[in-house]
Amino acid sequence: MKKVVVAHRFEPGEEALDIMREVARVVVLESDSEELLLREIKDADTLLVGISPRVTRTLIASAPRLKHVARQGVGVDIVDLSAATERGILVTNVPDVTSDSVAEFAMTLLLSLAKNIIHCNAAVKGGEWGQRRELIRANLELNNKTHGIVGLGRIGRRVAVRCQSFGMRVLYYKRNRDHDFERSNDVIYVPFETLLQESDSISLHLPLTAETKNLIDTAQFVMMKRAVLLVNHSRGTVVNERALIQALEDGTIGGYATDVYEQEPPDPEGKLLSFSNVIASPHLGGGTIEARGRANRIVAEDVVSVIRGSIPKNPVNWEVLKQDSSSAG
Repeated sequence: MKKVVVAHRFEPGEEALDIMREVARVVVLESDSEELLLREIKDADTLLVGISPRVTRTLIASAPRLKHVARQGVGVDIVDLSAATERGILVTNVPDVTSDSVAEFAMTLLLSLAKNIIHCNAAVKGGEWGQRRELIRANLELNNKTHGIVGLGRIGRRVAVRCQSFGMRVLYYKRNRDHDFERSNDVIYVPFETLLQESDSISLHLPLTAETKNLIDTAQFVMMKRAVLLVNHSRGTVVNERALIQALEDGTIGGYATDVYEQEPPDPEGKLLSFSNVIASPHLGGGTIEARGRANRIVAEDVVSVIRGSIPKNPVNWEVLKQDSSSAG
């Protein structure tokens, strides 16, 4: 019988487990012990991962029977795709089920920055009601401001619509223009540099690639408005953390809110988290009850499809399917 290993902290839920148990023996790891993972993956056909562990070339080499890695999320940067593809291991993800959750969370971060929610909460709970005058002076309206979106994919498009509902003018930049979305939603394509220069707030919604690593660096911070609010909902290293810290120290940006970090978890004593105008959350933007249920169900269905020799809904490395097709022919 086929074997499915579910990484620690994946939390598939009973519905997904029942779906997978129809075709395989399912082992849910009780801890993040590397020794446990390596022992169980030796004879596994499928591995389910969330934001960990990293599926490295070494890990793949320790799993000779592995044929499928299912990622509960959009980004697959924790998986060595080259190594997986070379071995004929299919990688799948869940690209759309968390889009609304992440877009809502991005707006929450933006609003929290603009309205100083963290400081308002601390003032009331700390008996500092008198701080309200200072907080009022720092609060900003989003109405009639310009928001720049870098990466107009599934999440970026949803953020655009939500920003417009707050009365914002929306600019966007992506490598390939989305003319249909521009026409139907009144968003404006601009070059990257123009977006940086004209936006009062910016949100990042793009995958981590060789091109996007350190996309926001010292030169980009220099181009931004001095009071710009920056929201990172992509990956931590899309923003150069050293350049970001310098911009915060110099006061050249108004605030930074992020759900992702250069190193996860970040150092709680690190410089980045020491700034009062930085809002941090623990990489959970897509983690709603509704989104998790949808994601788990789709992951389970893809696991069943692969085990039965069918094409799953969300293959990432299509080359593996072509290899299998050629072998079959």
